[in-house]
Amino acid sequence: MKGIMGGKAWQLVGPTSGLWISGAIVLAALGFGQDGGAALPGPFQRAVEALDDPAAGDEAWAELLAAGPDAVGDLMTGFAADSRDGRLARARLIARSAPAGAPVPALVAAEPDALVQAELLAWAGRTALGEEGLERRVALLGRAGRRGPLGVRTAALEALGGLDRSSAVAELEVLIDELPPEGALAAARALPRTPRSDETLRRLLARGFRGKPEERPPAAVLAELLPRLGRRLAEGQDGGDLPQDRAPLVLGLRHPHPQVSAAAVAGYDAMLDRLTELGEFERTERLLAGLEEQGFDPRLVHFQRARLAFFPGLDAARALTSARALRAATASRAPLDAGSALPGDRWLTRAQLLEGLALIALDRAAEARPVLALAVAGVRSRLAVRADLGRGRGRFEHVDALQELALVQVSAILAALADGEDGGAVDGVCLGLARDAHRASLEAQALFASLTGEALSGWDSLLDAEISPYRLLFTGRPQDQLDGARILELQEALGRVLASVSPREMPGFVPYPDLPEVVVNPLADPERLALLTSVQGRQLEGVTDEIDRQRTWVRRLQSSPLWEVPEDALVDLSRLDRRRQMMLWQRGQEEQTDQTLLELRVPGAMALWLARDLLGEGDGPASREVAARFQRDLQRGGISNWWYYLGQERLARADIAAGAAWTDEDEPLQAKESLEKAVERLRSIEDQLKENGAGSGALRPYRLLRSTALVSLAVNANVKLSDPDAALAYYEEAYSLRQDDFMRVLLACYRARSGRAVEARALLREVRPGPATWYNLACTHALLGETEEALRWLETELELNHPSPASLARQREWARDDPDLASLREDPRFKDLVQ
Repeated sequence: MKGIMGGKAWQLVGPTSGLWISGAIVLAALGFGQDGGAALPGPFQRAVEALDDPAAGDEAWAELLAAGPDAVGDLMTGFAADSRDGRLARARLIARSAPAGAPVPALVAAEPDALVQAELLAWAGRTALGEEGLERRVALLGRAGRRGPLGVRTAALEALGGLDRSSAVAELEVLIDELPPEGALAAARALPRTPRSDETLRRLLARGFRGKPEERPPAAVLAELLPRLGRRLAEGQDGGDLPQDRAPLVLGLRHPHPQVSAAAVAGYDAMLDRLTELGEFERTERLLAGLEEQGFDPRLVHFQRARLAFFPGLDAARALTSARALRAATASRAPLDAGSALPGDRWLTRAQLLEGLALIALDRAAEARPVLALAVAGVRSRLAVRADLGRGRGRFEHVDALQELALVQVSAILAALADGEDGGAVDGVCLGLARDAHRASLEAQALFASLTGEALSGWDSLLDAEISPYRLLFTGRPQDQLDGARILELQEALGRVLASVSPREMPGFVPYPDLPEVVVNPLADPERLALLTSVQGRQLEGVTDEIDRQRTWVRRLQSSPLWEVPEDALVDLSRLDRRRQMMLWQRGQEEQTDQTLLELRVPGAMALWLARDLLGEGDGPASREVAARFQRDLQRGGISNWWYYLGQERLARADIAAGAAWTDEDEPLQAKESLEKAVERLRSIEDQLKENGAGSGALRPYRLLRSTALVSLAVNANVKLSDPDAALAYYEEAYSLRQDDFMRVLLACYRARSGRAVEARALLREVRPGPATWYNLACTHALLGETEEALRWLETELELNHPSPASLARQREWARDDPDLASLREDPRFKDLVQ
């Protein structure tokens, strides 16, 4: 059962039950009927009676859990004779309360319902039981992982991984070898993402690339493990220093199976991204050099060297050197390399783009301009092949090339601005590039619409690309010769240029004044008007084609005696048909044509990014001004039905940005007002989506963002308004929206801090510890006065979560001053850990 925060109802969780029950019905659901059935044990009687009390709902569930082992025997009595929903409710409580010696395996063996079995198996994966009965529990999970319905096998494998014990990892390794490919993949996915899996990871990959054919794991398992290897190499103190550690990435890149070679690239990227997060730049360079020596594609090595050099900790001079090395390596390689899956001319474009951006960062924009002009010419030569007139993958490659052209042109605008051409935007230097980039983006949008039926696009698709000037230069930190103030100036100038050729697409930026209508209005530009019209027409064609394909597929299923038509397919077909009817209606409304065309372009979020960076530089008033201008422009332009929810979400993000600025300016009441506006906007989106029958997947991003806003309200209330009760209320609402282990531990910490120890301990029973939770587990146990547990989790955090000496030093310093750990400060073991 799962409580509704602040509510009075409880749900028997499970995809087949769907029952909302009150406290009065819980008696029957637990097997204690109202018609003379067994009496409810004392602690359960009191707790269940409280379930219908609005003020006691959450406390009631906490008491049910807190009763723990004392009531397990009563729950097990008559278990098999209970109803399916009653057994499910009992199983959830048993899984959270039964001691290690309880006869749960016997219940699992006798249980006919897969969902109830899965709930009972959660008992065997409870980390709170520690080492007690561990081998028995691992054996139970291993048996369940080998047989039974899919849901039971999946639950068993996940529980094994969640134990994060050596014996559980060893069992998963055996299961990967024994199970058929689908089961082996599920077992591989369950391996814990902690150092305890390192040796298993190495053994499996070694067998996969060098073992006998009959010993090799399936390709899908290798593809699952390679990205993990990359991250583990980054997080290990000496990970990747030895050639044998790096070998799977090199061999994976050459693997004939495309899923494995793509996973090797993903592992390589994961390793470098994690090293960047940790600030391990010297080790990054050692790893890259080692990979190159082992035969890794030098273009990948030089590309990543150049890309990573833009982030804080390295320098643009190194980026320039690496970009030029990439250009040289491209000239010496074959046109197409199977490992990189990129043609040589695309590598050349990447090299020129990175070289140009490095020169801008070095304040040598005059040199960057001809380099970027060469990149523009190179992409245009690729587009001249007209792959869009062919079939298959070539048409999508043409879309990519058009997007690259627009990306390089945006970079060229930035070079012109950095070269002192700010005024050039008015006389056409930058505006010409901006119009060209806009046209290329529109052409890509039209072709993509004809291929997929999806037509919405905007500047964000360029600015958020991996090697966009925004990603590489506007990091919020100084870039060698460009200080923070200059970077902010360039950000705003670039936004103004793009807003000058498509004002509705760049809310928050003021276009340059006195521009010709053909420049500032896409509908007054014959070329762009034709492209927008083409987008609209091709979108209709794409949707019609997709409807025809799906209808053909549905007819085939309907004519077969062996298959049923999935309900989701019929819902999707109905959605597409409604969409097509809306398009036909809009095309018939001549007075709405202009508005309809403009609504095909989604307003960009660049102003919100600028507001964030202004706040990072300490300019709260300017940050708030940009956020307010963004909201005003977005609302003035109108929020389309096609992207209504996205528009409302961006208004909420602007409120969150303003709230953060007010908090930093020590204006907590204004911060509270802005953040509460964001919460209400997001709640309204969710309500409308629910009315339209949206599922949990559609609601999730808005619920997560609302949770973020509520956490900000909690921090503002706690730190700025000195109102811990309000802070707890905000946080509990945030927790109701995002109930992962991180939020669960943090809620336990809040409740422990408020003296609600029973509820805090009940929450901790449901936590599956991991790297994201170790530190807050230490804080919560310290607040509860549980010194041994607090020290154990703090030691785990410091030993396993901070391989970088600098990161470890920062965490030790934080722990020394953390008030939540105050009860540990006089303990010699604490002093040893944090000294």
